[in-house]
Parts: sequence; structure tokens; C-alpha cells
Amino acid sequence: MRRITVTEVSKTFTLHNQGGTKLPVLDRMSFHVDAGECVVLYGPSGCGKSTFLKMLFGNYLADQGSIEIHSEEGVVDLVRAHPHEVLTLRQQTLGFVSQFLRVIPRISTWDLVCDPLKRQGIDPTEIDERVAHMLKRLNLPESLWHLAPATFSGGEQQRVNIARSLILDYPIVLLDEPTASLDAANREVVAGLIADAGERGAALVGIFHDDTLRSHVADRLIHLEAVA
Repeated sequence: MRRITVTEVSKTFTLHNQGGTKLPVLDRMSFHVDAGECVVLYGPSGCGKSTFLKMLFGNYLADQGSIEIHSEEGVVDLVRAHPHEVLTLRQQTLGFVSQFLRVIPRISTWDLVCDPLKRQGIDPTEIDERVAHMLKRLNLPESLWHLAPATFSGGEQQRVNIARSLILDYPIVLLDEPTASLDAANREVVAGLIADAGERGAALVGIFHDDTLRSHVADRLIHLEAVA
């Protein structure tokens, strides 16, 4: 089943504080991702990898082309979608693991990870079981569960970020350097979570600078070149 269809997508940033300088990033990019497939973007710094992931999440708007998201409710083109459609996709279809944890400082780790499940109206008992299982799998000590992660190490914060982003079984998962702050053992855990998501039918698009992990999780590689 097709999950993502990208057709002739281009993106140029206009630097208004630098005399309107044009900065082309992507030029007529096309590919697709099917359910159960992990596609990894790679290429030199500045070639548009993170920009494109943000376009898939609806944060940036393409200048031309289409980005079709296929869900149970139908097909939505992010380039032409109403903001309410994008919000619904984020709540129900698109999971995003960013490089950084951005949260309200005093909210506990437990509440952060619970929140996506509560928003879906999942039974409280099931929520407790799923959250505890995820936090244990990511090797976060129970002593940290009810503390706010603002003072955690970078690796601990990233594991909280991953737990919150993968606690729901999103049909599409976007991964922007999810293991950048992790040690080898926890990178293996994340690789296992990615494999599990693929096995249940999620379509994954990711960026991994770790060559070993990239080759381990990727079903297909897409090379991006910097646009001149």
C-alpha cells in the first residue's frame, strides 16, 4: 500500500534579511514510500534532507510539485492542504522524531510520553502498560520517569523524545537523526523500534549519519545533492 507520493517537489528559501537572496534547496524531487518500507535520505550537509522531512510534516511549504499523504481517510496533498488537514494528519498519521526535545520545562517524562495516548482516548490501564514498556525498552531508569527531562543528559532527553514520538502506532514515521546523542547500545534499541514499526506496516523516512545504522534499517537509499 502506498503511503507517501512525492512528485516534482522544489523548494527555495528567500533570505529577506539579506537583500532577498534566493537559496535553492530542492529541485524536482520525486519518490514514493510504501507501507512497511524504510527510506533513508543521505547526502552532503546543506542538500535539503532535514528541510524535506519538515516538508513531509507540513512545517515547510513546497514551491511546486505535490506531497501526497495516503491515510485511511483518503489522500491529502500537503502542498495544497488546509491547516486543519495538516493538524489532523499530525494527530493521526504522521509521527516525527526530531533531533531535539522541546517541552514545557516542568512536565514529567511520564506525562510527556502519556500525552499522545491520552489524546487518542486510550484506556488508562493500557496507557500505563505501554508507557512503562517503552521507557524500560529505551533504558530510562524508573527514577527518572516522574522527573522533568529538562535537566537530563542529551542522550536521556533524546530517548524521551523517541518514546513520545513512537508510543503511538503512526502509519508514517519521520526520523531526523534520532540516534545522534545515543550510545551504541541504545542505537541498537532504536534500530529495533524502527524494525518493529516497519513490521506492523508503517512507512518510514529517515536521516541517519551513522553509516552502520543507516545500512541496517534502510530498505532503500535516496541520495540528495546540493542544488547549485
